[in-house]
Order: sequence, then C-alpha cells, then structure tokens
Amino acid sequence: RASLCLASGAVVHEAGGGEAAELAFAIAAALAYAKALTRAGLAMDDAFGRIVLGVAVDADYFLGLAKLRAARRLWARLAGACGADAPARIEARSSGRMLTRADPWTNMIRLTAAAFAAAAGGAAAIVLGAFTDALGAPTPFARRQSRNIQLVLAEEANLGRVVDPAGGSGYLETLTDALAMAAWDRFQAIESAGGAVRALEGGIVAEMVAETRGELTARLGEKQT
Repeated sequence: RASLCLASGAVVHEAGGGEAAELAFAIAAALAYAKALTRAGLAMDDAFGRIVLGVAVDADYFLGLAKLRAARRLWARLAGACGADAPARIEARSSGRMLTRADPWTNMIRLTAAAFAAAAGGAAAIVLGAFTDALGAPTPFARRQSRNIQLVLAEEANLGRVVDPAGGSGYLETLTDALAMAAWDRFQAIESAGGAVRALEGGIVAEMVAETRGELTARLGEKQT
C-alpha cells in the first residue's frame, strides 16, 4: 500500500525540542493527516495505512532506540482509539543538529550510532545524512560513506536479523515507558489546543521546544562554571 503522508516530528527535534515533544507532534500530525484522508473518502484503516511516522535519531543510540519503540506504542494507542488496525511504519532520519562543523570527520561516528539506533529500533526506512552536511552540499565521497555505513551495518553486523533486540532490557523498557507516557501527555496538550496546526499557530509547540532548550542551556552553563 503506497504511503501518502509523512507525519514527522523531526522539525521539533531540529529546533531543539526534546524526544517527548517530538513524538507528541509526530502523532498529532498523524492524527491530522488521518482526519484529512477520511474526509477525502478513505476508510480509517486505509487512512492510517497510508501514513508514515517520522522521527529523528542522533548519536545517543539508547535514547534513539527507545524513541522508536515508544513511537510504535503511541501509534498503536492512537490507531486503536480511532478504531484502525494498521501497524506503524516508521522513517528514522539522522539528526542534523548533532553534526559538528569544527571536526566533520567525527560525524561519521555519530551517523553510525544513529543508523544503529534506527535499525535496532525497527525503523522501516532509514535516511542517513552525509558527514559534511554541516558544511554544505555533500561530496560524492560523503554520500558514498553514508551508503557504506548502512551496508556494513546490514550485511556485516546483521542488525536486521533480530526482532526488537532491546526487548527485555530493564533500562530500555523503563526508558521506553517514560518516553511514551511523557509524549502522550504532550500529545493531549496539543489536541486540547485544537490539533497540530492550531498548536503550531498558537505557540504551544514552540513553548515545548523552548522549555527543552532552556533546560539544555542551563545544564551547559553549569558545566562551564
């Protein structure tokens, strides 16, 4: 079944938002797309089946892995509440904000960690950027390296051979639960504001991003003193 819409929270991530806000916006966008598709004449199952959920993954592979697992739980809860029976299809896209301009060669390590998190987390599609993206348009070498990272992980590390390798890990199960609950709370706040579009226009999403950015700035300030 061909996909029609990408409900992605990556824009929240790139703006500096936290994982919970990113997931909340992604599922709020998914619900907005589902409503639009049903108004266009699709059945609810078909509408949800045409939507891909998008998340960003960075060098924190434990957090990225838990984020994808939480995204599937949120999708299942949302689809169930709408009476739809459609499994989640998740596109994981490497984070742009994690890349450094000062020493771009280290970005290959960051991209490898992000690709690992996406694959181990069960992403249906992985979009990996180039290690030179922070500097401008990628060179042929940079594009080849991004492709090779994925090939090595798939063909030599065999990441696709294990279903949910994180299942049973107390740390990751706890982290997944915490992310899912926090994201659902923020999703409800977005819906209370009138949905994804109204929340954007009303500054609700911007406030969620600003809260996380403020906490990060404060922590960085503590480390410098």
